[in-house]
Amino acid sequence: MHQSDKYSHSFLSEHYASILENNRRIILEGGNGRIDYTDYAEDKIMSLVALIRISPQVSSRIAAFEDRLKALEPDMYFYEQNDYHITALDILKGKRGRTLPENIDKYVEAVKFCSLKIKPFEIRFEGVSASDNAVMVCGYYDEALEQLRELLRSELNQRELALDERYRTFSSHVTIARLCSKYADPEKFLSFISKPISFGTMTVCSIELCFHSWCDTQKTVIANFPLSEN
Repeated sequence: MHQSDKYSHSFLSEHYASILENNRRIILEGGNGRIDYTDYAEDKIMSLVALIRISPQVSSRIAAFEDRLKALEPDMYFYEQNDYHITALDILKGKRGRTLPENIDKYVEAVKFCSLKIKPFEIRFEGVSASDNAVMVCGYYDEALEQLRELLRSELNQRELALDERYRTFSSHVTIARLCSKYADPEKFLSFISKPISFGTMTVCSIELCFHSWCDTQKTVIANFPLSEN
């Protein structure tokens, strides 16, 4: 499928590189860890998200990289392998005390409708970037993911369902770790994540509607929707 210029490999590559470059100074100063994520996970800050789970083949490679990162920075908060995901759409952003919407069935219908309009597509994972307090694997996707996002936004609006995005998502990164305090060795950390690395390619055949915490330690899978076979 043809990619638009905005979501091309070069655009996303520049985006991921800019995240790292814009945070390089802060990282070298130790980073900006602000929270103990083991405690944060218990705060019940919940969100409703349409997401993409990562294939076993790709996730096993990410987990191997994560193990090496743990050896360098053991005090970070690390996501479990079965929690790796890409946010397709942050439908209701994380909020303390948020409960499952009473009209969740209507959200299910809307996401199912959209999933049947999109054919399976590929996401390739290569390279790692970091912000002031998070580490992410960089993903590069077919334009179909952007079409899915726009279709979801439009359909939720037409059905008069609340859409409360944290920000307008356009990347396809996988967050694998978050900084709780300070990096033990910032220079070694930067050197490690800056080395070229490929995690492989996966075909996205379904999307998941999930009610979960930001750290993904508490989650309720509402439904899983296969993409169109036609």
